[in-house]
Parts: sequence; C-alpha cells; structure tokens
Amino acid sequence: MKKRILLLGATGTVGTAIHRQISLEKDWEIWGTYCSSKQKDTSSMLRFSVEHPDIIPSVLNQVRPDIVISSLRGDFDRQLFVHESIADYLSANHGKIIYISTANVFDGSCEKPHYEDDTRNSDSDYGRFKIQCEDLLKNRLGSHAVILRIPFVWGKNSPRVQEIKAGCEKGTLKVYTEFFSNHAADLQIAQTVRWIIETDQEGTFHVGTSDVIDYQEFIKQLIPVLGEKEPCFVYQKEPGVMAVLSSRKDIPDSLKWNSEKLIAYLK
Repeated sequence: MKKRILLLGATGTVGTAIHRQISLEKDWEIWGTYCSSKQKDTSSMLRFSVEHPDIIPSVLNQVRPDIVISSLRGDFDRQLFVHESIADYLSANHGKIIYISTANVFDGSCEKPHYEDDTRNSDSDYGRFKIQCEDLLKNRLGSHAVILRIPFVWGKNSPRVQEIKAGCEKGTLKVYTEFFSNHAADLQIAQTVRWIIETDQEGTFHVGTSDVIDYQEFIKQLIPVLGEKEPCFVYQKEPGVMAVLSSRKDIPDSLKWNSEKLIAYLK
C-alpha cells in the first residue's frame, strides 16, 4: 500500500523543493496544499489557507495521510489551531508529522551556535510561536513528531536570491554587520525530509551548512556567482550569532552541506 503524505504549504520555497523530492518516490502518494487563488485544484493539490483553519479536518479526512509535513505560514493563532487539529487526527490514526521549525527558537541567546538539545530561548513573537508549536506536537504525538529547525533558506529562485539581484540592479543592498550565521538550501532540506521518511527517523534535526560564516562575507561571495556586480552596501549593525548546527551522528554525508557547496548550488 502506498504511503500517503500531506504537505501543507507546498508552493513556498521549502514546500516546492520537498514536493519535488517526495514525488520522486513511486511508492509514495503526495498531496499538497496551496493558498493562492491563481492556482487550481488538481488530483493532488488542494486549496487550503490558514485564514480558514476550520476546514483542515475535511482536508485530513479527504487525504487520510500517514504523514503530514507542515511548512505553513500565516497567522500564529490560526496556525496553532491547525496543528492542534492535525495532532488530534494523527494521534487517532497513528500518523506522524514532520514540522518545519526555525533557528529563531534560540533568538533570545545569540552568543553562539545552537544544537538540537540546547535549551530554547526566544525574544521574538515568531520564535515563541514556533516553540509553542514544537511543544504542542511533541506533547500530543511523542516520537511521532519530528522537528526540523532551519536557518536562512536559499533556493535558486527564492525570495532572498531575488532580493539580492534586485539590490544589485538598483545599486544598493542592505547587509548585516557583526552578524554570523549558517544557511540552508531548499534542496538540502527536501532531501533530509525524504531521508527521514525513508528511514523512519525520529527526534529533532538541525538542517543547514556545517560552517558559521559572517553574513556580509556570505553575501559578497554569493553576488558574483549570481552573475551580479557588487553594489554599494547599506550596513545594518546586528551583532550576534544565529546558527543551528547538528550534533547528530546519524546524518548521511550526502546531506551535509557547507557554505561553499550552497553558494555553488545557487549558481
């Protein structure tokens, strides 16, 4: 019997990459959701927006997923309601969730990189919301809740790449100074999700480059790879570190990226 997978937020940068990877598996049946009225329902794409969270039970009952992958965005309270409904469904049906979380769960302590078992501490509404979702899913589903925390995400046509290209064309680009971070490719995240499903992994995963790099230096290295001319930088002082590194020993080498590999991928 085919494994049924529901991907919430299938048209964003991360969701698109995950959908593409999951679709490579012929023994899996992938369903995705989108919220734009420009796209139409297909046999495997359903319209769903967190603006109408009350319809998530009907989506779940229609797809009957074994696994839910959540890459949702939108109003925090409505997202929380959606994930409560998902947790209820998966608990009753022995299902599993892979939840895309964020490095911002640590943005209250930006003195060093953080690993999977570090204590979470957030000063931002976004980070505190993500902590709330992580706790909800872990408390309701236990080992059937897998958490992926990611830093800055990049894809070949992602908003961040488009922002850099637009800034270069305009001649000015804002960059953070005294700020150190790691980064993640949409492909790296998607391949990690695929591996987690294939091998039935559990727990929390930090997905991103293995090196922590000065943000301004990362942008400077990326610009010529994108075929752009370096603009005048507008500096925004943001001292600190925002990086999630992995202490897990079970990650395959093929899923380990460094900044050099990420920059080359974006070419």
